[in-house]
Amino acid sequence: MAKKKKGDNQLNEVRRSLGTKTFLITLALTMGIGATVLIFGFLLYVVGVMHEYMVNTWNQANAEAAVISQTDYRRLSETVMSIYDSIPDEEKGDGTSEEYIAKYAGIRESDEFQGVLKAMKSLQNRNGPLNAFMVAIDLESNRMIYIVDADQKEDSTCRPGTWDEYPHEELEQLIYGRKRSSLDKQQGVKSGIQAVFTNRAKYGPRCTAASTMCGIRKYTILVCVDEKLNPMVEASKRFFAEYVALLVVVTLIASYIGMKRMKKALIDPIDKLAAAAVEYSDDENKKDGERHFAGLDIHTGDEIERLAVTLRDMETDVAEYMDDLTAATAEKERLVTELALAAKIQMSVLPAVFPPFPDRKEFDLFASMEPAKGVGGDFYDMLMLDDDHLAIEIADVSGKGVPAALFMMISKIMLSDTMRDTLSPAAVLEEVNNRICEKNEEEMFVTVWLGILEISTGRLTTASAGHEYPVLVHTDGNAEVIRDKHGFVVGGLEGMKYEDYVIQLEKDDSIFVYTDGVTEATSASDELYGMDRMVRALDNAPAGAAPWELMKSVRNDINEFIGDAEQFDDLTMLCLRYNGKSE
Repeated sequence: MAKKKKGDNQLNEVRRSLGTKTFLITLALTMGIGATVLIFGFLLYVVGVMHEYMVNTWNQANAEAAVISQTDYRRLSETVMSIYDSIPDEEKGDGTSEEYIAKYAGIRESDEFQGVLKAMKSLQNRNGPLNAFMVAIDLESNRMIYIVDADQKEDSTCRPGTWDEYPHEELEQLIYGRKRSSLDKQQGVKSGIQAVFTNRAKYGPRCTAASTMCGIRKYTILVCVDEKLNPMVEASKRFFAEYVALLVVVTLIASYIGMKRMKKALIDPIDKLAAAAVEYSDDENKKDGERHFAGLDIHTGDEIERLAVTLRDMETDVAEYMDDLTAATAEKERLVTELALAAKIQMSVLPAVFPPFPDRKEFDLFASMEPAKGVGGDFYDMLMLDDDHLAIEIADVSGKGVPAALFMMISKIMLSDTMRDTLSPAAVLEEVNNRICEKNEEEMFVTVWLGILEISTGRLTTASAGHEYPVLVHTDGNAEVIRDKHGFVVGGLEGMKYEDYVIQLEKDDSIFVYTDGVTEATSASDELYGMDRMVRALDNAPAGAAPWELMKSVRNDINEFIGDAEQFDDLTMLCLRYNGKSE
């Protein structure tokens, strides 16, 4: 019962972990997509509203100009600007003093002023809360000089002759509709909507549009209409709040749907496999004809389905073996069969078809593993992380036999899974080390050398967890031991840090990595083969030798050295030759 309870707890932990990760990943993706849509949607909304303001105020300005053109606006403008020009700059001050305003006395009572004012107000009253005014623009001083302001409230009207200073670019945009090139300025070209957005402390946020009436000396006479932007700001806030609320709802719905689909495609099949594994491990009697994996209905078309097929075949093999064992009742035969099955399973997870990536001409790759016993603790792997990154690894588990093989399987799976999430070998070793240390009651460990090749550049980023030094075989055939930075073994101590080390591979360079079964091969006289002999064997290989030829040179030299002595340790080698970037 205790064993069954432990298995159930582990299964529940797997379910909670996968479910949580699936939901968080789905939520993050939908939130990211939603936030992007929100930003672009809000920007498009604001740009559209601003354009609508510009078009509306510009049309109103043109309408005001059409009405005012029927009045004697030119004489009024000439009168105001003549008075303005007659006042010395030192007497103008800031244009708001009583003495300065008094110089324009009588302008507001003139027939010309009243005619223009009446025309402005008649159209303004029909077009809503817009403010119209006529001004003269002086681009030399960057001033907007008021001639008529339709707003005749005493506390807010801009009297004739008063002015405001504006940035030069804003005044040009009111006159010409956009910034002009030097050729435009020479030819007097006017194009685009004559409007500008401002936010001055005196007037607040506004959209001001203009229509050109005439030119008087150096001044450009404009009829302007401006509209407060406060309604747009409030509408934008409401739009943003509604959009955010909609985003939250859509995100939750999408996350729920995504989680349900992920649950069906990923979590449920894994749950079935885990449940079958728990039942299989708890079925101590292994009743005749009972199958735990054979009845699983898993058709995902990916690695999960292949795993289910492998487990079903393994269960079948084990069941057949158990039947044979029961009939034979031979303990020795049982042990031999188990070791053979374990060796078969172990070897089946190691890449055995070379070249492993026949469509990639930028590199050649070869590897081999010869266990000292029926099963071993060495392993290697090679994965294409993406179109430009190849990961290679070689490792040596402590101990021998079945325990080492089981620990090897766990380590290899963790390394392969973690490598898919990062291009930093050091980060992979740190993650796997912490995961193994969590439940390593047997205190086993593994030395690992891990490299990630950037295929387009030949940059090989490596990290070592107490493994043997790699050897770089140059184009000319000379072998060089790379004494990279070593970290502590994986599984030895939680929280260890590792460092990335970069090896730049040139065209036709090869990197040769191995386990200590190579350098510690022992002769009949108990002499170790050693690194120096290995390097000489690599040097003796022909220049430009293929990876399998380099490995064959080392293996032949080891055979000659040890003679008839028994193989003491697993002997594993991996060699990568960089052919350069494919043209």
